[in-house]
Amino acid sequence: MNLADSLDGRTNALTVSDVAELLNISVRQVYKLAAENRIPCFRIGGSVRFDPSAFAAWLRQKIAPASVRPVGSARGARRVS
Repeated sequence: MNLADSLDGRTNALTVSDVAELLNISVRQVYKLAAENRIPCFRIGGSVRFDPSAFAAWLRQKIAPASVRPVGSARGARRVS
């Protein structure tokens, strides 16, 4: 079972502290990601909350294997003559 799968049974909204613990990052970083709309969230009054199923879907997208570029095709790579 991966991290995203562990969220599937949750029915209550996740708090900033919950997400910080799950991702092993600071509460401050979670607030920053939410403010930049880089992580799915919603607000109730002044509180930031996270829908467990939306967060799990976002997490699955982030942990999906990324395509690998061939060596030397990275942006900004310089050729040596």
